[in-house]
Amino acid sequence: MTTTSFSRRVPGLDNRAGAILLVGLACVVGLFAGRLAISHYGKVAAEAMIGIPLLIAVFPRPLAALMLLLALLASVFAYDVLPRPHLPGNPPLNIADYAAIVAVGGTLWRRPWRTWPPAVRRFSAGLALLMVLALVPSIKLALQGHAGAREALTGYKVLASLAVALIVVLELSSAKLWGKLLGASIAFAAVVAALSLLAAASGGFSALLTHYNPSSALSVSVDPSLAGTSRIRLPGLFFVYAMTVPTLAMVLTVRDRWRLGRIVALCLMIGAIGVSLNRNMYFGLVVAVLVTVVLGGPRLRHRFLIIAVAGAITLAIIVQSAVIPAVATQVTKRAQSALSSQVLASGSAQARADEFSHAFDAISANPWYGVGWYQNYGAYVFGSYRGYVEDWYLHLTTDMGVPVALAFLLIPWIVLAYGLKKVRIDTDPVNRAMIAAGIGSVIGLLLSCLVGTYLQDPGTMAVFGIACGFVLVAGMRAKPAGVPAVPGVPALGGSAAAT
Repeated sequence: MTTTSFSRRVPGLDNRAGAILLVGLACVVGLFAGRLAISHYGKVAAEAMIGIPLLIAVFPRPLAALMLLLALLASVFAYDVLPRPHLPGNPPLNIADYAAIVAVGGTLWRRPWRTWPPAVRRFSAGLALLMVLALVPSIKLALQGHAGAREALTGYKVLASLAVALIVVLELSSAKLWGKLLGASIAFAAVVAALSLLAAASGGFSALLTHYNPSSALSVSVDPSLAGTSRIRLPGLFFVYAMTVPTLAMVLTVRDRWRLGRIVALCLMIGAIGVSLNRNMYFGLVVAVLVTVVLGGPRLRHRFLIIAVAGAITLAIIVQSAVIPAVATQVTKRAQSALSSQVLASGSAQARADEFSHAFDAISANPWYGVGWYQNYGAYVFGSYRGYVEDWYLHLTTDMGVPVALAFLLIPWIVLAYGLKKVRIDTDPVNRAMIAAGIGSVIGLLLSCLVGTYLQDPGTMAVFGIACGFVLVAGMRAKPAGVPAVPGVPALGGSAAAT
């Protein structure tokens, strides 16, 4: 029988003095915190006590940091309505900006340049060139006054959001984290898609989201019947769009315990894109799928043909027996109108023609530095100047100049060239399908930017950066013939098996 003895020590003089000192210090800190709380900086102190521990927690955790960024930038919150910490000088940085700085800064702190793979170095060199060239028009606009300085900073933040890709390629490319990243991204996109569908099904729910976001992050009608609904677009729809093709590739090539969940997520994503009534997303998704099928290998093509036939039959049944006929009718009309010549005579097409005309005039007058981010380039709507062009490439050229636009195009060119090189030599069918899906997704996003106002926001630009990061990571995991291929299981972080 063992006995446990507890030694009782009498605190010495040093321990008593230390305890008294700690109590005194606690009192001083308490008095200071109380005085600060009732002062002008009370809100600052409260925000710091909440925000700083959270940022410290995500600093060493890249996956958590990336999910936090997605929650802030690619969910139901519009970037413009995210709260700004009350800091001296009131800098135009909100909580998403600080989270991005901490997340990307943590990656750069832990991963020095000398350890970066060649593909990441090329990507970062392209990004650095873009940021250096964008400095000139940004400084030029900032010197025009307070309002110009804020717009210049906003435009520069949009381009800098591409740096989020570094988190993916430098810290989440290992077998374990890569699988977790894919799973978490699919789950997050499915949640956002489900919210979009709920907004389409319930006018009350859409009104709740709209009321929560005073800047109308969700543009929907509050009529429960949705007879007059024109669009259902959450800010996170762009991320849903980016994840649809990778999810499809995983559904077709990976068999594990999460396969049913991926199928459900894919259905939700397709439904969310459908109720968004975005014709450019309809076409972009078709092109992205075709690119993926062509590049993804024979196994992916065979599986896709089977699923395509089954999916077409299922879709026809759903449309014919839709629970919400108004939604199905709107989606069908929108898809049919995309193939109609009447689109060219619509008000939207005429407005774009007017925008493009003024944009080309502005580019010819300011080819090197542009007119400045969201500045007047000659197009007006309802008596006010239109600060954007509904074509990302024309918008960037108009606002920032030709050199910046060319530097931006260099980045997806680097990514796609690397992906095309790796997809041809990869012998692992699962990873090859993921490379092809990433290439298709990036091409679909680039095509949609021809006719949409995407990438003019830090959130959508961060999503585009993540999509580019997916291609780079999948390419770095490619194994040519003669090298042991990365099995489907470790690449996806589970006990999966390639089908």
